[in-house]
Amino acid sequence: MKSILRSTAILIACAVPARAADVILNEYNAVSDTQVLQNGASDPFWGIVPGNGGDWFELVVITDHLDMRGWTFTLTDSSGGGAQVLALTQHEVWADLRSGTIITVSEDLSANVDDYQPVLGKWWLNVRANAATDGTYITAANFFVNNDNWQITIKDQFNTVRFGPAGEGIRPTSGVGNNEVCKLEADPSPSITPLSAYNDGASSTFGLPNTWSGGAATQSFSVLRSVVPFSQLTTVVINEVLTHTDPPQEDFIELYNMTPDPIDISGWYLSDSLNDLQMYEIPDGTIVPGNGYLVLYQSQFGFGLNSATGDDVVLSVADSNGVLTGGRDYIKFGAIENGVSFGRYPNGTGPVYQLESVTEGAANSEPRIGPVVINEIMYHPPDLTPGVDNIDHEFIELHNFSDAPVDLYTFFPDPGEIHAWRISDGVNYTFPIGTTVPPRGFLLVVSFDPIAEPAKLADFRMNYGLDESVAIVGPYTGQLSNGGETVSIAKPDTPQAPPEVFVPYVIVDSLSYLDRLPWPPPADGIGYSLERIVPDSLPDMPANWEASALVKGTPGCPNDQENPLAGDINGDGSVDAADVAFFVEILLGKSGGFCTTVRADVTPDGLFNGEDIQPYVDAVLGG
Repeated sequence: MKSILRSTAILIACAVPARAADVILNEYNAVSDTQVLQNGASDPFWGIVPGNGGDWFELVVITDHLDMRGWTFTLTDSSGGGAQVLALTQHEVWADLRSGTIITVSEDLSANVDDYQPVLGKWWLNVRANAATDGTYITAANFFVNNDNWQITIKDQFNTVRFGPAGEGIRPTSGVGNNEVCKLEADPSPSITPLSAYNDGASSTFGLPNTWSGGAATQSFSVLRSVVPFSQLTTVVINEVLTHTDPPQEDFIELYNMTPDPIDISGWYLSDSLNDLQMYEIPDGTIVPGNGYLVLYQSQFGFGLNSATGDDVVLSVADSNGVLTGGRDYIKFGAIENGVSFGRYPNGTGPVYQLESVTEGAANSEPRIGPVVINEIMYHPPDLTPGVDNIDHEFIELHNFSDAPVDLYTFFPDPGEIHAWRISDGVNYTFPIGTTVPPRGFLLVVSFDPIAEPAKLADFRMNYGLDESVAIVGPYTGQLSNGGETVSIAKPDTPQAPPEVFVPYVIVDSLSYLDRLPWPPPADGIGYSLERIVPDSLPDMPANWEASALVKGTPGCPNDQENPLAGDINGDGSVDAADVAFFVEILLGKSGGFCTTVRADVTPDGLFNGEDIQPYVDAVLGG
């Protein structure tokens, strides 16, 4: 919790380390929970939000190949509450940090450890630290950053101080306000000490190089990051891969030349590992035609692409001496069903999706979507008790947009096993065997057990106005993050035979939402849900989602964006006598369920009553 007091800091004597810095403090957030950055400034990551992303601080790794396993961060302030200690675990992510890495420690943001890949130009590593985290990367009983003489001391696994104490009272000696950050206004280097150019400021750059002087000055990381040169290929790219085949079909990697001119890729390399980029050298005389394709098969490149656990493919440029230049293209993909390929969409430039059809040597088809999709999420319902997350009113809605039922389980004749679909990533849930989503139907997944906790089920139905026709299952483990989360549904593929006995899971639908732009902010905590505008649209595109028009959303029935035709109560796409008759029956209480009642509430005020009669007549008659 941020202090909302602007304290007068006392200069504290500190011993500047004689040795060169291995890791340094770069920035910390002193903005209180009730404030935004001074003058309404916007952080490139957080945007303009109260608290500016909550408690967080940022470090920069100076020494290349730094091992920080077991290192600790001791946090102190002038509140009299005592020091707090965060400890890095023995996880391998800390074993070999490259110089120029930005480390952020945040109370709210989920870890992005898998995205940290300097070989691909991804230098930012974030870990989440709070009492609820599982201690995979960092342990923390508590965690605070504020403007009350906040300081950090960094120690190695032998309890030797490697940097600090640093922060307010050291430099700057005072003056960090509760609507500011404190940041280093100099290039990160081994010569940085706690007495270097740390100053308060009204702009922040979470996970990015610092800026100051109104944006006129920006930290340079070019020297630190020269140890791992990288530039994104924009000429020849990996466009499609087929990884799960049976003879005579063969795995392949398709390259696409996005320029009109032929490109000689002799001596370039293909690999399925970021740790060994030179697994297959492309033969001399290999040309990719202008705006054309080159398909390489497993019998040529030699290494296998893992269809059960997923894999990577890297294309690397090398000079005439075989030395890697840093130019690369990369794709990552998960498990996949037999005969289904992954590819970029739009062709050559877009993200990687499962494709509707295999298109080796040609432009990619559209992505494969559904028919069961994540259709609506209530990730942050209004708190019933201030400061306590109301997880009992969270929900994830699945929708089957096809005209056939979809079983959320699969029977595999060999080895004679049944395995269920599951929700994974941010929260986890395995559907009971026998679960089916009916044609055009819906299924709600909640955080409590609807069978074992009938009181919570009754409260949930009452809160959202749901009758018994709306199917509800649970509980999922974990909690939907209020700040952003990845939610995925996956189905089982054929169980793997010994020696690696496990069940592969193929992603059916997945999104990673945020509580800020470009995702719709009204879905965060004020009663509106996050709704997919069109069920068969790409799930990971913010433009395909909106905050619900109705408070509490539309759980268990079509999203309000899917039914734009005023007066269409039965949802058949037209307004006619059948809708008028249905409206009257609902008004008299003779028929209707939750979904039809929502459509009849044309005011809409969340209630269906006599106030809806005149607006409905106007809608039907065009008045």
